[in-house]
Amino acid sequence: MTTNSIMATNAYRLFVNRLCRSCPMKEQCSLFKNFIEQQERNSLESTPLNHSDVQTIDNHLTVSSSQHCFLCLDVLHRYTSDEFIQQIKQTAQSTTSDFQSFCCNLTLPLNLFIRHAYLLKFLNKYVGECNEKDLPIIKDQWRNVMIDRLEEALERPYQIESPFEINITFDFSGEAEELNFLRRFRYADNPKLQKSNANEAFTRQAVTSVLNNITFDDFEQYYKPVINGKTSCTISAQHDSVYIAGRYNKYSRTLSQTPWIIDGIRKADTSVEELIALPISKLISAKHYVFLSSGREDVDVRTLGRGRPFVIEFRQPSRILYQPEEFHAVQNEINTSTKDVRVRDLQQVSKEDSNQIKEGEEEKTKCYEALCYTDTQIDQEELDRRLASVANPLVIEQKTPIRVLHRRTVMTRQRSITELRATSIDAYHFRLRLTTQAGAYVKEFVHGDFGRTKPNLTVILDRFVDILELDVLAVNIDFPPTLEIENEQDNACDTNGK
Repeated sequence: MTTNSIMATNAYRLFVNRLCRSCPMKEQCSLFKNFIEQQERNSLESTPLNHSDVQTIDNHLTVSSSQHCFLCLDVLHRYTSDEFIQQIKQTAQSTTSDFQSFCCNLTLPLNLFIRHAYLLKFLNKYVGECNEKDLPIIKDQWRNVMIDRLEEALERPYQIESPFEINITFDFSGEAEELNFLRRFRYADNPKLQKSNANEAFTRQAVTSVLNNITFDDFEQYYKPVINGKTSCTISAQHDSVYIAGRYNKYSRTLSQTPWIIDGIRKADTSVEELIALPISKLISAKHYVFLSSGREDVDVRTLGRGRPFVIEFRQPSRILYQPEEFHAVQNEINTSTKDVRVRDLQQVSKEDSNQIKEGEEEKTKCYEALCYTDTQIDQEELDRRLASVANPLVIEQKTPIRVLHRRTVMTRQRSITELRATSIDAYHFRLRLTTQAGAYVKEFVHGDFGRTKPNLTVILDRFVDILELDVLAVNIDFPPTLEIENEQDNACDTNGK
């Protein structure tokens, strides 16, 4: 017997003694299947076998209860049973009952890729030319066996891009020990780096990268697979987030948009976010939520007109499907529970549609009305004359305002003002109506922020000007869709802001 034959036979014993009956390598990798058959024939031809010997060889192909399959780690043996399907079904149904489809995400032990690479190099050396595409992929084989049965059990179709994900994670107790084999070859060309990263965890990408540089001789010399390790599995499921959109009005000048907490101390009893999101949370029953809006107003600024668009992302919801009547009921609950906030157009939207709230941040416009004060008298005629002298649109440059320097990047922003008109109230007060590009700091445009905004209203009117009250009249974004027509006096930029 040649050296190659001896080594091949030894490798054969290693593989065959550790394969489960379900392992796809025996049937679907033709090179390996032919090799096994040839080795079996050689064994049978070299030594006469009685019935018990034949049974022994047959038993070599079966994994005992205390062992695992060398090539699939029992993923295709223990975890394709009817019992396992019931475990998956129970997990899925306990997560949510109204999912419409499902997909399965499998996470395999990293040492499985080491064994896969070993087999590939073994076949190339002793059997014939073989590459990655010649070897069955464990995940694909599992899905081939399981998907039809899962569709029947769950009574839902399988979809690759389904929003309902069933996550199946396989762990192997000997994974870390086998991965240590790779540490000898990781950063092999840089001993200093190898030493400093001796305990660095392996990722799938790192394992693949190292395996590409390991030869079969390296495997033969250093690789010692863990024989008595155990494979375990955890199952979890989750649905993609549910997105609820609407518009809100804010009528209070002492209410923050989000919870006002500084150094762990709450500065206000509630917020716009809490007044809206908490009642909706009772309906959605999700793990947690994220509140997003098209911009935000200061605590002392009201939002009138049709309101400010918002989206709430509810993550890991227990319910997916809702009736419009349910949102209408929650909307009424919010609107009758407080005089500070009002909600309209509450509805469920898709993830793609929810992105509209952040798209075009720089292009959208907003309408404002400000009650202004001057330190010297000014009448309507002078207001009209001075405002008529400015360009339309008026382009301003604003350095980051002093009042937000602690939380915003220091930079100069260029913004446009497309409408600018004033209505006199008395000699020292007037109402200013303006339409601006999103992101403009209106307060700073009025008083100048110590010259950090140029030009500003103080310069245009040639006297000190400051804001006493500010209202947002409109956020000009076509989202979300209007669900009802309401006779609101403040429905557009022409509202009087009261």
